[in-house]
Amino acid sequence: MIGVTNFGGQYNHLIVRRFREMGVRAEFLDPGLPLDEVNSRYRCLVLSGGSFDLPRDIDRTGRAVTYAAEFKGPVLGICLGMHILAHALGGEVGPGRPEYGPVPVYIEDHNDIFRGLPNRIVAWESHSVEVRRPPPGARVLARSDEVAVQSFKVGNRYGVQFHPEVRHTELGLEVLRNFARICGTV
Repeated sequence: MIGVTNFGGQYNHLIVRRFREMGVRAEFLDPGLPLDEVNSRYRCLVLSGGSFDLPRDIDRTGRAVTYAAEFKGPVLGICLGMHILAHALGGEVGPGRPEYGPVPVYIEDHNDIFRGLPNRIVAWESHSVEVRRPPPGARVLARSDEVAVQSFKVGNRYGVQFHPEVRHTELGLEVLRNFARICGTV
């Protein structure tokens, strides 16, 4: 089962729905649950989007920083979730160039979550905070014209700045399906 945090983002319900539509068990999880309970209940986690600005609002994300750093399985951070991952793993997050609506994203690494995707997709963005410096050991997977880190990977931790769960993102469902494959749930 995939656990999806709910930080009140406008698209959070779609993440759970998209996994269920592809036959993957997924549910919302309370970001205040103890790590041992989360580890025993879920195979993978998605840290979802929301309106918090990091690092200022990090205390409003419950135990998400602990999940990002210590959860035993793969983790996908979407928008705010990517910022939480970067922060938890030693990267730098802060105000950046805002991107709203459709944005061309250039994929530089086609392994893992971008397997089978073309070099360029148009993705739906909704942010004014960005990963300024990825965590140590991270591989940048994608960029846009305005944001150098649209996606990164550290071990089995993946972050995407855009929203793969919305239909406006080209091949976004493939990104989620690839993550579900990494989890062994499809």
